[in-house]
Amino acid sequence: MDFLADFTAIDFETASRRRDSACQLAAVRVRGGRIVHEAMWMIKPRPMQFSAGNIHVHGITPDRVRDEPEFGAIWDEISETFGDDCLVAHNASFDIGVLIACLQTHRKPIPQINFSCTRAVARRTWPHRRGFGLKPLSDWLGVRFKHHDALEDSIACAKIMLAAGIDQEATSLEDLEKRLKLTRGSAGDWGYRGPTNMRRQRKKQTPASPTPTATTGPPTPQQPVFDLQRLMIRAEFIRPLTGKRIVFTGRLSVMDPQQAESLASRLGGTCEKQVSQQTDYVVVGKEQRAPAGTSAAMSVHEETVKTLRKSGSTIEILDEESFLNLIISQK
Repeated sequence: MDFLADFTAIDFETASRRRDSACQLAAVRVRGGRIVHEAMWMIKPRPMQFSAGNIHVHGITPDRVRDEPEFGAIWDEISETFGDDCLVAHNASFDIGVLIACLQTHRKPIPQINFSCTRAVARRTWPHRRGFGLKPLSDWLGVRFKHHDALEDSIACAKIMLAAGIDQEATSLEDLEKRLKLTRGSAGDWGYRGPTNMRRQRKKQTPASPTPTATTGPPTPQQPVFDLQRLMIRAEFIRPLTGKRIVFTGRLSVMDPQQAESLASRLGGTCEKQVSQQTDYVVVGKEQRAPAGTSAAMSVHEETVKTLRKSGSTIEILDEESFLNLIISQK
């Protein structure tokens, strides 16, 4: 099931504590669960005043924006980029507040704005996490970015929303909000209302199931626990198998065949049924591995690999744990 969300993730950087002092804005458009467009604007704030603390955070100096347009001059372009999308930001009260303040300062009509907050979404998706800042969440999910750059932050924000949708097995942004019992925020010339909890239904709700792991029963020293759901999310962002061809053989103990192929696809790889000269990895289930020091139990695929290696192939054979560690060990 794919998370086919449509939204635009945004992020502002400001020159000072004034809400209307935007000096950088970025917008990342997501369609069908994929980033399809990125935009970034450098902005000359009005008044042209920067605080040392803000410069220390984002590194944007007055000289960098002195010749850039003011917010009012580029609002039409920004508005066209936003369209009628639900805007998504991390700690959305700040970014939506900056947007409204800039519109007011530059005497632009405030449109009807619908928005969601990835901090609020993350708190409901991963309630046992200790921190919900953009950087800690991104690090945990395997999203690498330069913090306090508006475009980089917008991309990270979009990926956190996509990760939450994948985790919750939602089909759309609306479906994710329904599963998390979270209503969208809204704003306009009438005022501002942030995202809120949906009213509890009178019907008794079934307690949420704990996050599933990829093994059943207590782990043994020989049986590490893999949180397969989190690995699926992490795979979306690190993609270490991009361009690689993978063949799975034998009975896997952690994943069923569909899960294995889905995970390989999220990692950027292409699954094949037969080993060929172009194959990069063969993942072999433990039950099909040959006993130490013997070759009688070697699978047909492994025999093929052995033959191909003699002709110069660089095919690598991995057991299931090694394959999963491709995701866990990536930094």
